[in-house]
Amino acid sequence: MNEHYLIYGHGGSYNHGGEAITRCTIAFLRSISPECRITLCSHFPDQDMEFSLITNELITRNPSGKTYDEIYTDAICKITSKTVCIHVGGDNYCYPNWQRYAAIHYAALRRGAKSILWSCSVDPYLIDDEMLMALRTHHLITTRECVTYNALIERGLTNIVKVSDIAFTLEPEAIKTGVENFVAVNLSPLIVRKNPVVLTGYKALIEYVLKKTDLNIALIPHVVMPMDNDYDVLRELYSMDSGRIDLVSDKLSAAQYKNIISKARFCVAARTHVCIAAYSACVPVLAVGYSSKAVGIARDLGLEDYVVDALNMTDTKEFLNNFKSLLEHEEDIHRHLAVAIPNYSQRELDPIILGALR
Repeated sequence: MNEHYLIYGHGGSYNHGGEAITRCTIAFLRSISPECRITLCSHFPDQDMEFSLITNELITRNPSGKTYDEIYTDAICKITSKTVCIHVGGDNYCYPNWQRYAAIHYAALRRGAKSILWSCSVDPYLIDDEMLMALRTHHLITTRECVTYNALIERGLTNIVKVSDIAFTLEPEAIKTGVENFVAVNLSPLIVRKNPVVLTGYKALIEYVLKKTDLNIALIPHVVMPMDNDYDVLRELYSMDSGRIDLVSDKLSAAQYKNIISKARFCVAARTHVCIAAYSACVPVLAVGYSSKAVGIARDLGLEDYVVDALNMTDTKEFLNNFKSLLEHEEDIHRHLAVAIPNYSQRELDPIILGALR
C-alpha cells in the first residue's frame, strides 16, 4: 500500500517561509516514496493553489468550530492507522496558541497513526508540563537549530534529531531583477509592533547605505498575509528612495525571492527564511531576531555575532555598528559560509527519519 502523509500546521503560502518548508517537505516525501499520497491541511488553500503546491488532496480548517477538534475535523477525519502525520512546525511551538496543532497530534495517537513534528523551533521559555507532554509523545521531532535541540535534550526527550531547516534545500527560480550590487533588506511589522526602535534602526541603516556606500537596496517582502504584511512597513522604508532603492513585488514565490536574495552582497532580515535564503547562497547576513530560531541557526553556522536582539534593541547606533562589521568582514563571512553550507544543508537520508516516515 502506498504511504499516506497528512501535512498540517501550514498557515498558507502568503507566508513564504511556510511555503518553502511545505514545498520542500512535499518534494522530500516524493523523493523517498514517489507513489505516496499527500494530504495538505492549510489555513488558506487558495493561496497554496495560487503558488502551485501540488498534493493529492488539499483541505482546510472549519473556523466556526468551537473546539480544536471541530476546527480541524477535516484533517482528523483523514487520519487512519496507516497515516504519517507531519506537523510542518516551523515556529508554531514558539507561540502560546500551539495547542491547536497538538489537537491533531493527539488525534493521530488515538487513531494509531505516526506523528512527527518537522523542521521546528520551540521557544524554551514556553515549555511547561503541558507542552512537554505533547512534545514527548511525538514519534519523532526534527529540530532545525541547536537552541531547540539543547532545550529538549535538557528536558529528557530522546525522540529528536537535529537537521537544518528543510527550506535550505529550496531551489531558486530565476527571475529578472532591476537592481545590482545591493543589500537585501527585510523587515517584519510584527517586530516593529513589539519594538518601534527597530524601524528607527532600519531607517538609520538605509541612510548610511545611501550616503556612505555605493550599495543599492532591495526591499524584500516575505510574509504578505493581510494581518501581517511585510509590504506595509517596507513601503515606509521605500519612501526614503533616492533612486537606489527597489521595492520588490509582493507577488513572487519563495523560490523567486530566494533567487533575488542569492544575488545580494549582504542581507539584513527579520524573517528567518529570508536569512535562510541568504545563508544558502553564502551571502553575509545580519539577522534581526526575535526568537530562538534566529540565534540557533546562526549559532549552528558559527555566525552568532551577526544576530541582533530585536526585542531589546534600544540603541540604533549598535545596530548600525553591527552592519558596518558585516561590511568589513564580507569576504571572511563569504568564505566561511562557502565551507559551512554544503555540509550543513545536505539532506542525508537518516535511518531514524526514514523509519519514522514509513
